[in-house]
Amino acid sequence: MKKRYLTIGDFKRNAFIVAAAACMGLTGCESNTSSNQNGNAGSEVQVPDGIITELTEEAPDQWKITDERTTVPGQSMAILKYNDGRVDTLQGLALENQMRDIANNQQQYNQGGFGLGSVLWWSGMGFMAGRMMSPRPGYYANPGVMQRTEAWRQNVQTYRQQSTAPRSGRSGYFRGRSSGAGA
Repeated sequence: MKKRYLTIGDFKRNAFIVAAAACMGLTGCESNTSSNQNGNAGSEVQVPDGIITELTEEAPDQWKITDERTTVPGQSMAILKYNDGRVDTLQGLALENQMRDIANNQQQYNQGGFGLGSVLWWSGMGFMAGRMMSPRPGYYANPGVMQRTEAWRQNVQTYRQQSTAPRSGRSGYFRGRSSGAGA
């Protein structure tokens, strides 16, 4: 049986090697001084402020957002004011678990209703948890409450875009090439 040896110029093998290298994320060699000249390389993305969402129960399992205000990062909370006068606060791990459950079942909460989960999903708290759509005015007791946090929602959106975007458009294996043809 004759063994087949691949030549250096074997097209399929070379294409495979280039594709594998690109998939593994190999980057070109460049020093830090040249990467800092590319604009935003090295700039940190500011973490957006946290939010305090106040919800008031208007009827059994019928909630409205009555206040939203910003707070320092990491201090977000939901203040629940029940019909019978009780006040409960969700923060830290309890709030995180509640929002994770809501995010995992977001299809249910997108359909509507004024239950606690739906109202939290459409509040600023839901926006922080990953809801991409604009808030629904019907969930707010007062339209001014929603408008007060418009700048905050814009900051969160900017943070999302900056934290997921590449740091520099000119790094990587194929940096400097803007078209398929060489110059």
